[in-house]
Order: sequence, then structure tokens, then C-alpha cells
Amino acid sequence: MAPSIIRRGGRLLAAAAVLFSLVLGAGVLDDSSALVFSDVVYPVVALGAAALLILGAMHRSGRDRISWSLLGVGVAFSGLGELTWAWYELVLGLEPPFPGLPDVFYLASYPMLAMGLWLAPRLAVNGYQRAQQIIDGVAITAGISVVAWITVLQPMYSAAADTALSELVVGAAYPLGDILLVSTIGIVGFRRSTHLQDRALWLVIGALLVTAFGDIVFMTQDWAGTYVSGGWVDATWLAAYGLYALGASLLPEPLEQREVRDRRLGLWSVLTPVAVLAVMGGIRVVGKLASGDTAQVLTALGFASLGALVIGRILLVLAEDRHLVDDERRQLISVVSHELRTPLTAVKGYLDVTLDDWDSLLDTERREMIEVAREQSHLVTRIVTDLIAASRETLHATELASEPTRLSPAVHDVVAALGLRPEVTVSVDPELGVLADRERLAQILTNLIGNAHRYGRGAITLRARKANGQIELAVHDNGPGVPPRYRETIWEKFERGQHRFDAATPGSGLGLAIVKSLAIAHGGQVGYRTSEKLGGACFWVRLPAAPTLFLQPEPIGLRPESLPV
Repeated sequence: MAPSIIRRGGRLLAAAAVLFSLVLGAGVLDDSSALVFSDVVYPVVALGAAALLILGAMHRSGRDRISWSLLGVGVAFSGLGELTWAWYELVLGLEPPFPGLPDVFYLASYPMLAMGLWLAPRLAVNGYQRAQQIIDGVAITAGISVVAWITVLQPMYSAAADTALSELVVGAAYPLGDILLVSTIGIVGFRRSTHLQDRALWLVIGALLVTAFGDIVFMTQDWAGTYVSGGWVDATWLAAYGLYALGASLLPEPLEQREVRDRRLGLWSVLTPVAVLAVMGGIRVVGKLASGDTAQVLTALGFASLGALVIGRILLVLAEDRHLVDDERRQLISVVSHELRTPLTAVKGYLDVTLDDWDSLLDTERREMIEVAREQSHLVTRIVTDLIAASRETLHATELASEPTRLSPAVHDVVAALGLRPEVTVSVDPELGVLADRERLAQILTNLIGNAHRYGRGAITLRARKANGQIELAVHDNGPGVPPRYRETIWEKFERGQHRFDAATPGSGLGLAIVKSLAIAHGGQVGYRTSEKLGGACFWVRLPAAPTLFLQPEPIGLRPESLPV
């Protein structure tokens, strides 16, 4: 349908609904005329608004179209309820049964309207945020339901002891449906969207709130026996249908988009369920205080005090968590900067010397300096790669090119590359081999030896042995070791145990986490124990053993394994 027809039709229908509402609300018609008037006007306006909403939805796209289509279907169910109600009164000349067919259509509208609201466009959220929205919605719904039961439903049901069960159930379904809609409105109203202002959606929300108000008044009057069909209560529902029609007239208009600013999670979003609980508790406390019973008054005051303490504790925990996150962020920036600055300084220094004194340096000296710069650049690359892998949670899924690898040469190469020959004692059987990726094995050895050098006191022993079909490689140091409280968490990312806030000792807290992930990727294990050799820390890793038959020959001239390297 052409946009102009939807715009004009929606505005005319909305204007007619307002006019008819004023006629009913003013009471200028007698009871019989008001009944006929409302029975004719209601189905026409309701079904007309539903048709315009569904047709207008075709001018939206994607999720927006589905949302508006469901809203149109929900209003159509309400219109069918009005139509069947009018059929009973005008055609059959009967009082509409309760519960009856009109109630089926009326109640069917609630889930349709709620789903339409829920699917309204919003920013993409992750699983945690989506779960939070669902929990908030359940909490708000439960809270409002309890409040409605205490303040409205319970007194009514107490006064209707002789009412049939079916009437009680259907009668309760209406306020529960309104609670569902109001709760959904509360959640949708706080959600962030790229739409600058969707006036059509706000008009529909207004229509739902007016409908909820009319339902509450109707239910109250109906139970009291004072409801009159065609009165001012009916005018509220008619006004709601007019708001639906007016909202439909805006659907063909293009929506202005905005760039939504990122922001931290506000306290209001965290405390929303707590606020509902506070309202529930407040109502209960007021009821107890009004009773005048001393025991009940004391119980109410205790309940209120406990609730205030719980809310206060939640606020303190949130403040503490934010403070810790900020501290850890600053610490992480500090240690990562330190880790990168050391090799980059070496690269810059050697290259400056090489370029400034190129003519005075021997070829061997130039080569040596360039080799050192290259090794340090590889270290920078490895640090950055580890940081990226750690942030993406991909270390456990590392692709390995495992092959039989002789352990002794791999250990000596790493020790030599780290420049730690004077302080490292290696005890590795030349016949031992592991089934591992050579580069990743070097990374494991580099992190373990570097960790012992960083936190030890100048003596390191590296030993290897067979253990349950695997090869255990253990790195011992003579440092203070790891206190028992940190021996589990020390393997986590960015965790440095007792050195977590020690900026004087370099380290990113990634080394052991990387060792663990790579060992698991190889099908191995990691662990910690107090060193039986040097009295400090002993970090060990177990990797699958490789058959000696498939190992490459040991390089000629390799130093004896029992001597310091």
C-alpha cells in the first residue's frame, strides 16, 4: 500500500478514535445508545488500526518488520475480541459469556504484543547481556506480580469465595498479561538502539499503558459489579486503538540513525531487579507497620534493615570490582610496556651502533650485532603473538606440526639464545625425545627457563626423565618459590602470584599460561612442586615421548649433558 494512504488512514482513524472517546467519556449518550455506539465503533477502529500496522510493517525491514507485524497481529486479536463481543450484544442480544470466546482473542493479544515489543530493534548484545536482560525481565515481572497480588488480586479473590474457578483463572490472566506488557515496556525502554527516535514505537508503548490502565479499572469495577458497557472505561480502550493507528501512520517514514556511544554498565541497570524487590518489601513493611502488632512491626523493620544492607553490599562489591579492574588494567599496561621496551631498546641500540660505526666495525662484529637485533625482534614478535593469542582464547586450539624431536639440542639452543649459559645446569639424556612442534617446544622451554631466571636467585637446573610413557622436563630454581595460595592460579593468564603488583620485577603473567595451553595442545600436562634440588620453585611439563628409532642423530661436538652450559 502507498505510504500516503497509510499516513492519511492512520491519522483519520486516530482522530475518529479520539472523537468517539470523548463522546463516550462525556456521557452524552444513554446506556443503550452508548452500548450500541461502542459495539460498532470498537471493532472498526481496532481492526483498522491492526490492518494499518501490518501494512506499515511492510515499509520496515529485517527485525523491525517482524516486530511491527507481531504488534499488528496482537492488535488484530484485540479487534477480533471486540467483534465477537459486539456479536453477542448486538446480533444475539446476549450478555457476552465470561469466560468466553471474546476472552480467547483478548488474551491471545498479550503474547503477540509482548513479542513484538521484545523484537524491537536494539544494539547487538553478547550472551551475558542477553541473559541479564532475561533475568531482569523475569525479576521485574515477578516483582510486579507479587505487588499486584498483595494490593489488588488478593483482596478481590478473598471477596469472591463463591466464584467459579474458571472465572478466577481467566480474571487473573488479564492483569498478568498487563504485567507482562508493562515489564516488557520497562526492559525495552532502557535498551539502546541505533534509531534516534522511533515515535511510532513510543505511541504503541503509550497505547499499551493506556490499555493496562483500562484493564485494571475494568477488573476492579467488574468484581464490584459497577461496570457499565459503553462507559468511560471503554473510552480508554478506544483511545488506545487510536494511538495504535497514529503509530501506524508513522511507519512509512524513514528512521533517523545515530551512532551510539559506548558506555560502562550503569548502576541503575544492575539495581533494577533489586529496586523491584525493594518496592515489594516496602509494601509488605508498610502493611506490617499498619497492623499495630509489635512482633510484626519488629519483623518488618528487621526485613527493611536487612534489605538495605544487601543493597549497600551490592554497591560496595560493584565499586570494588571496578577499582580492581582499573588497577589490573594499569598494571597490565605497565608490565607489557616493560616486556616490550627491553627487547626494543636492545634492537635500537645495536642497530644504532652498527649504522653509526659501520666503517670501523669488522664484518663479524656487524653480523653479531645484527644477529642480536634479529633475535630481540623475534622476542618482540613472540610477545605480541602471545598477547594476541591470549586475548582471543586461541592458545588451546594452536595448530601443531608435531614430529619426533631430540630434547637435548632443543634445550641447549634455547639456553644459548637466552644467554644464560653460566647459571643453567642441564641434565638431559641424549637419547630422550619428544613428539612435539619444534617452535612450540622452544616456546615452552623459553618461558620456563625465563621464568626461573626472572624469579630465581641465579641458579637453574633443568632435568628430564621418563614418566608414565611421557617425558617430564623440570626446571628448578633457588628462589623463594610459589606460596601455596597461588599454586593453582599461577597458571592463569596475567597472573603473577605474589608479584602481581611488583612492577620492579618484569613479567606479563602470560608465560606459564602459555606453557599450560601448549602442553595441553600437545596432549601433555603441567604442574608445580617445591624443588628437591635447589629448594625453590620447580615447574614441570610432560610431553608425549618419541620413539628413539625416529629421532634425528645428535649433532657432533655436543657438550656433555652433566656439565653446566
